[in-house]
Amino acid sequence: MALPGEKRKREEDRECEAFGKGSELTASQKHPLPGFSLQAVLRESARDKTVFLHGTVTNDGSEESRDAVVILEKTPFQVDTVSSLLGSQSEMKLQFVNDIYSVYHLNPPPELNEVKTTIICPATEKHIKKYQRQEVYLINESGEDYRSITLPFIEAQSFSIQWVYNILEKKAEADRIIYENPDPSNGFILIPDFKWNQKQVDDLYLIAISHARGIKSLRDLTTEHLPLLKNILLEGQVRMTRLI
Repeated sequence: MALPGEKRKREEDRECEAFGKGSELTASQKHPLPGFSLQAVLRESARDKTVFLHGTVTNDGSEESRDAVVILEKTPFQVDTVSSLLGSQSEMKLQFVNDIYSVYHLNPPPELNEVKTTIICPATEKHIKKYQRQEVYLINESGEDYRSITLPFIEAQSFSIQWVYNILEKKAEADRIIYENPDPSNGFILIPDFKWNQKQVDDLYLIAISHARGIKSLRDLTTEHLPLLKNILLEGQVRMTRLI
């Protein structure tokens, strides 16, 4: 299972993944969001340049619609192409000039203007609620609170983690595995997270998935897990150094 701190974000990205890595739509392939109709903006973040949408999709010739959650996220700048943004192919619209300062709206060519689009379809009511704007509270939780309140809630509300088992069993993404310690108790798999655009090392983001199952959060870690955590730290650092 994914280790603490990474699980939620990894789970979100996995739920949103609609197509295989590196695939592109061709003329013979269907659009992933046929007849998309926006129902609501669930949440948006100006800081993260991300918006979460709820909509419905309808296949051609069918009156039946399915709910979908779509996440639009601006991709990070790439060092090796950033100079091209200021080339002659980019359109720059002047907003104002004040002394030595000027502000423009820049419209780069399509190949430099990607928006990461992730899709959950069909989406359940649970997915829709998950991505809605929610109030955040800080709670001092005791061990007993976790066992009697939080853990039952996690077990009742959690999403499928079949994607974790698919990776561990090499049923999916085997070609993306960067490193593996096969020990069943203290071993792990190191694999790129979907937060990484796989285009520049500066944004490198990896996730460790332990072969030992049953770790739901930080609360489940005990002294028995120290060898596993040390392996991830030391072996992961060595692998990261080689990648960089």
